[in-house]
Amino acid sequence: MQSPATDAARPSTPGQTTKQQTNMDNDASGFSIDTLLSGNGLFWLGAIILAFGGIFLAKYSIEAGLLPPSIRVIMGSLFGISLIGLAEYIDRNKAKFHITSPIISAAIASGGFITCFAMTLVSFDFYHFIPANIAFVILAIISLAAAGLALRFGPILAGIGVIGAYAVPALVSTGSNNVAALLAYIGFVSLSALWVAETVKQKWLWWQSCVGHFSWFVVAVLMAKNSDFWPVVLFSIITLYLYVLATILGWKLQHTLYRALTIKQLLMPRREQLVVVLTTLLVSVFLALHAKSDFIIWTNIVVVSVFFVAASRHSALDTWPYFGLFIAFISFSLWPKGINFDDNLFPFSGRFLYVQIAVLVGMLFCGYMIKRHPKRHSYLLLLVVTPLALFGISYIAAPSAAESVLYPLWAAELLIIGAISSLVATKVDSTLHKLTYLTLTNMVITLCFTMLLEASTLTLAIASQIATMSYLSWKYQVKIPDWLSKVALLLVTTRLTFAPWLANYKDETILNIHWTIVIYPLILGLVWFTAKYNQSLRLKPWLHGVFIHIVALLLTTETSYFLIGDYPNFSNLSFVESTVLAFNWLILAGVYRWRATISNTPINTESSRGDVAIEPGNRLTKLYVIAATALYFGVTLLHLDISVLNNPFVENQYVGSFAANWLIVLWALPAGLLFSYYKLGLISESYKTAIFVIMGICAFMFVNGEIRIVFNQGYLYLQQPFAQAEVYTYSIVWLVLSTIMIFVAQTKQRLTLRNVGFSCLALVILKAFLIDMSHLQGLYRALSFIGLGLSLVAIGWLFQKLKPANTGVNGSETET
Repeated sequence: MQSPATDAARPSTPGQTTKQQTNMDNDASGFSIDTLLSGNGLFWLGAIILAFGGIFLAKYSIEAGLLPPSIRVIMGSLFGISLIGLAEYIDRNKAKFHITSPIISAAIASGGFITCFAMTLVSFDFYHFIPANIAFVILAIISLAAAGLALRFGPILAGIGVIGAYAVPALVSTGSNNVAALLAYIGFVSLSALWVAETVKQKWLWWQSCVGHFSWFVVAVLMAKNSDFWPVVLFSIITLYLYVLATILGWKLQHTLYRALTIKQLLMPRREQLVVVLTTLLVSVFLALHAKSDFIIWTNIVVVSVFFVAASRHSALDTWPYFGLFIAFISFSLWPKGINFDDNLFPFSGRFLYVQIAVLVGMLFCGYMIKRHPKRHSYLLLLVVTPLALFGISYIAAPSAAESVLYPLWAAELLIIGAISSLVATKVDSTLHKLTYLTLTNMVITLCFTMLLEASTLTLAIASQIATMSYLSWKYQVKIPDWLSKVALLLVTTRLTFAPWLANYKDETILNIHWTIVIYPLILGLVWFTAKYNQSLRLKPWLHGVFIHIVALLLTTETSYFLIGDYPNFSNLSFVESTVLAFNWLILAGVYRWRATISNTPINTESSRGDVAIEPGNRLTKLYVIAATALYFGVTLLHLDISVLNNPFVENQYVGSFAANWLIVLWALPAGLLFSYYKLGLISESYKTAIFVIMGICAFMFVNGEIRIVFNQGYLYLQQPFAQAEVYTYSIVWLVLSTIMIFVAQTKQRLTLRNVGFSCLALVILKAFLIDMSHLQGLYRALSFIGLGLSLVAIGWLFQKLKPANTGVNGSETET
């Protein structure tokens, strides 16, 4: 027994310790139901109840008919004002009521302001007691009053007020679907919310307001009719002002910044960028729902002008003109297409006239910004992109009936742009500006030839521009941003990867030669030229990867084209198409895996200009691994079809003659590729067993398929009867193969291969007794026994002779 002193000294049990610790944690955190109800929790609960009370009072004022509408609105308004007055009275007499926190005043006042918001909206939009201008003034006064009290009562009032104010249109639905009134109301609420957020320095208030604002913006766009065009456009300008311009340029738009910012600074994720993206998308959605030419024109005039003016005043907004270019694309695609192409003047009307005006305005703005702010390089890129993109896309989208008239005009205007750009290049001193104008000249000339030639040459044109930019960069010793070349390379590889499978490209020829035979080698040469003259060490891995990818594409697409005569039709793949496609994808997967392994090597090389670049090669590794994994998955899906569900042994499918058949591409070459991938380290060691199992299955089906072909004129169908000679051939072939495997295994000391060989040998023996002997008669049966016996004796002798042995410590013989 233990003494009482020992019991007292003994530590508490784990259960007791846990319980005590839990109690201590609760005491330390101070959180419990009692604390919640006795602290600020009642205030929050009261605020919510008051808010809903005011809102439902407004709702009741619409639904109930006990009192005249005017009396119901007045009573609701007096209730809201009384709550605000009560909150002020309590705040001024905190000592009298023993109140130490402004939260109770904030809670009461928030319910009052929400009620006032609701009653004003009901008075204006449902009962029409007050005109729009008076309603706007009242809403502004309510918003400013709530903001003013929030400065004294703390941000809680602002948060509750903002939520409630944005919820009013949903909870007090008048059924009028007045989009203009809704947007005006949301605009005033957002103004007050942002003012409070800026005053109390609370970022969560800004995000809260942004979510509410754009939620109703989406609703308004979806509800809007043609008559709501101007409210939507003006609201988009107000949105940009409240959430971006007021923050960057100040409420009076007096702040400016002309210092050039880097690409990284311009593209750094910021909340203002989210606002301009959402605004541009919502305006585009409205135009898509209401595609009228006058709407498109005014949207371009108003919204794009705001983009240009804002960017000219602050360099942080240099990305905004690109959103204007996006709106130009949307405008062109949505422009009504009622054009008479028999009229040779059609390029000077409708969407084609719009393209010419958009190009002119865009280039004039870029020229103005380049001259005024020569170090803000984003406008150099925009100057090059604008004419190429708009003219190129408009020409591609034009029907064939328009090409005979459209091409000469487009080519003439592009050549004029090129001539002016070339002239300007001779007059500028900056090497980067000279390079930009020369690049523009080269690009417009290339685009003219591209439009004259077939669609596949567009990829060649893009690749030639990359090579030209690299050469000019090397010649003038001007560094071109890597991201620009990467985007162009990504576009080239994407087009080359997917174009062969598109219907528009399948039958395209260049000089009566299939286009891939011409385009792929030419682009390989351009990529090599680019790699030779490009000075960026960080871009080298990209160029190497593109070169390897195009080589793989050349091999895979041309094997498919020459073996089948066409590219696979994914909607209805035949057995041959699936076989070739699976093999091609397996090659590409290996290329990507190989590229992933060599991209892990860091680059630390001194360039011709003396700077040292350290490039972590594994930046592209993850992308290569993902691509290889996707291709492996595609190969697996294809083989589930052609090697499992529709296996030639199961489906009556012709696979070719013995010397040249599709089994080589279906099973033999894939097995060899997998083995080479493993030997080259392109497959993880953890997948070794699975890979060797797959290789074994492919080899087993290929060998048996080749035997079956000989005796069945190119068919493997198992329902065809087996001749005695065919049955006997299986035993002979596999007996020879088993012998070879055992022999090689013993020579190379490969235990796994030896086990496989003996397993195959055991199956051959089992087949000989169970199948061969039951079907063979006369001489065949005798020869079977004799041949099998001699073979087994020979195999045993070879095994004993070649078996390596070591003498152990105890003198026994152990296998290595």
